[in-house]
Amino acid sequence: MQIISNCPLCEEHSLHVTDTNEQNNLKLMQCIHCGYVSTDKFLGTKEDNEEYQKLTDEMKEWAVENDGRIWTPSMITLPMGMLYPFNDEDKNMKWGYAKMIDIPKEEQKNYPVPNQEGVFYKKTYDVDNAKIYDIFFDAMLYVNEESKKHQEPSKIKLPKLKKVK
Repeated sequence: MQIISNCPLCEEHSLHVTDTNEQNNLKLMQCIHCGYVSTDKFLGTKEDNEEYQKLTDEMKEWAVENDGRIWTPSMITLPMGMLYPFNDEDKNMKWGYAKMIDIPKEEQKNYPVPNQEGVFYKKTYDVDNAKIYDIFFDAMLYVNEESKKHQEPSKIKLPKLKKVK
């Protein structure tokens, strides 16, 4: 089940609430406008929540308590790119979109796969040339357009239609 409601953080009607595990009644709450997300694992406060304690320092800095839960900025990884939060030089949170790019053969040795001797990554996210956004929603619009470019053409053969007069 999915419900769209008002986000308690940005107050936009963009909060998608989805049951992720109907047996345990776990919910995922994702705002498509502000980019913040919470799950039932983040109920409570920063002081008493075990999952919050596992977050990186930067994610803890961005985390917000509201409506009896902890909210964190989304990080979305896709085969074509990654949408992620970061602090700019003035310590303001921004959103970056980094495309997935091929690592040149001669540079792959600089990108070893952990625990796999002699195996190297062939692709990486181009964070050095990321597109920067102030607003998550604007970044999502761009990601949506990019995803359309990477969709495989439909293999469904439709019958030819004749215009009837």
